[in-house]
Amino acid sequence: MPHRSLLPLLLLPLLALPVTAQDVLPEIVVQAPGEAASQAFVGDVLDDTHGKQLARWHQPLCVTLRGFTPDQEGRFTKRLQDVASIAGLPPAKAGCKPNAIVLLTDAPDRLIDRMLVQHPGIFAPAKPSEVRRKLADGDVARVWSVALTMGADGSTPDAAMKGGAVITSVKIAPGNASRLASATRADLFRSMVILDVKGLVGLPLDAVADHVAMRLLGQLGEAKGGRLPSILSLFQTKAGARPLALTEWDRALLRELYTAPAATTADRQRRQIARRLGETAGTAP
Repeated sequence: MPHRSLLPLLLLPLLALPVTAQDVLPEIVVQAPGEAASQAFVGDVLDDTHGKQLARWHQPLCVTLRGFTPDQEGRFTKRLQDVASIAGLPPAKAGCKPNAIVLLTDAPDRLIDRMLVQHPGIFAPAKPSEVRRKLADGDVARVWSVALTMGADGSTPDAAMKGGAVITSVKIAPGNASRLASATRADLFRSMVILDVKGLVGLPLDAVADHVAMRLLGQLGEAKGGRLPSILSLFQTKAGARPLALTEWDRALLRELYTAPAATTADRQRRQIARRLGETAGTAP
């Protein structure tokens, strides 16, 4: 598996999160409202992959944090690993090479501009204009991830991968394009979350960690539709109405994302996740 080190980012000066770690909140249990709501929820939170397969990790999530106090860092990291275990990922080993990073800053736009100048390879193969368009949305959590197209068995296709470019040599015979579904899968390669500290005031550290974990574990966006209770709506819902911990819908979404067939079409993956979501929400992980 190719690896591009995230170490250059570790030197970036960032601010610490001004919130105090709180006790773990009880999970929020909800009743399944039916497949229609599940489909709407899935459509809300799963990023548009433009027909590409849904990406997920096929290796332990090894996260490094910058901008946190030591106490916050330890608690945040543990919370991330706890959520990753719901997806079935094994814990990362001590000394692992980071494949994900969480950056905390009070000037996200300036930080992004600096990274584009000093470490453009972090975003490769995307152009700076594409990066700015994607990340200049003003959201509290800004996410950038790179996925690689791999063989269905996890083997690296015979292709040159430069700077995280996604190139596959799988050859499809004319009239047999469906073979692509069984020949490849999408593997998350590296992910980054940039948190704007100004939008975190008053939020529990655990709630922020749960939200970040969901964004790191899949190409998931914020739940802006408010169709189902989800930690993904942490920055979208008015205080008092937003969940401050993973809901059963979040847990079910992670389980289904990581058990859906990896080597199949994106449409089929989405349909299966939506169908199974209502059936599994509320069951034990």
